[in-house]
Amino acid sequence: MVSPSSLQHIRVFYAAYFAAMGLILPFFPVYLASLGYDIARIGVMTGLLAAAKVIAPPCSGYWLDKKQMPEGRFIVLASCFAAICVGLFNVSSESPLVFSCVVLLFGMLWAAVLPLTDGLSIHVSEIALADYGRLRVWGSIGFVLTSLLGGMLFDVLAIAWFPWFLVFLMLVMALSGRGFPTLVSASDRPQIGASNPFPKALLLLFTVSFLIQLSHGAYYGFFSLYLLDAGYQGWQVGSFWVLGVIAEIVLLWRWAKPIQGMSLQSVVQMCLFLAALRWFGMGLSDVWWWLCLLQILHAASFAAFHVIAVTWVKRLSPPHTHAAAQGWYSATGFGLGSTVGIMGCGMIVQWYGFSMAFYACAVIALGAMLLAWKLPK
Repeated sequence: MVSPSSLQHIRVFYAAYFAAMGLILPFFPVYLASLGYDIARIGVMTGLLAAAKVIAPPCSGYWLDKKQMPEGRFIVLASCFAAICVGLFNVSSESPLVFSCVVLLFGMLWAAVLPLTDGLSIHVSEIALADYGRLRVWGSIGFVLTSLLGGMLFDVLAIAWFPWFLVFLMLVMALSGRGFPTLVSASDRPQIGASNPFPKALLLLFTVSFLIQLSHGAYYGFFSLYLLDAGYQGWQVGSFWVLGVIAEIVLLWRWAKPIQGMSLQSVVQMCLFLAALRWFGMGLSDVWWWLCLLQILHAASFAAFHVIAVTWVKRLSPPHTHAAAQGWYSATGFGLGSTVGIMGCGMIVQWYGFSMAFYACAVIALGAMLLAWKLPK
């Protein structure tokens, strides 16, 4: 049953999940450094979180489809266990092996719950009970708030408090999961078959998702360093990032619903073209007003693509594989695509500089447009 209260629970989940991301991305390496870890070990630990995004979403999706457990119940359990893992950070950090296992387990539990919530939100949106964009936008707002306030917070409090803020956010996610709507009872779901459940069009969409996230490698991995190298100050770097997220928020709030009703092929090709334009422009010039214009294109290269992709993942996947399909979308794009893109762009930056890395990402996005021609119209 879907009620205003259950939709509010979804909004709270998104806000807490991405608030956690707004803490982890900038401050997890700082926390690891405070424990005495060197650069190599910090790289391994952050790499474990990236690996978790590849492994956990499809595995949890298949398990959920097989066990026919309601999404909300799984989110409660996974979030509670994630909170326990984070609570063990300080006590397990003295043993690198134990700490690595705890970090990986946390990363898998944390990564597993987002695709399930996206799938549920898309289902609610498709039956005209809510707007997916206006549910998902609260995640972007949560990310912006913690990104802006986190630095000030840890200037006042020691970085040792970092795990306890994450524990709080994991528990908020668990509490929100208790009120999630249940649209289809577990007993009504068909059992998953043994054969490959995904049609070719869905596999092609996974491939395109991998490529567009691959093309974000220079941005996610090295945009801040690029700006610092160009002479910008720290607060200016943060402002550029926030501008991109604000563009994402505006699109999710105003235009997500119309995008869901458009052709998959046309929207994806437009997103890829604008992504290529964005990366080529960043390699071409680092003038502030030019970068501001390019940051607005984050609304297309990320937000619009994500809206149309999660919508069509649900439409193209058989009913008994929705959770697994959303898991594979998350794993191939945000997991594998982002990881390979950042690693590859790191080598390009080292050998040829920042601009060449952005040019390479533009070529990848243009190449993905050729594949997108085969997507459903």
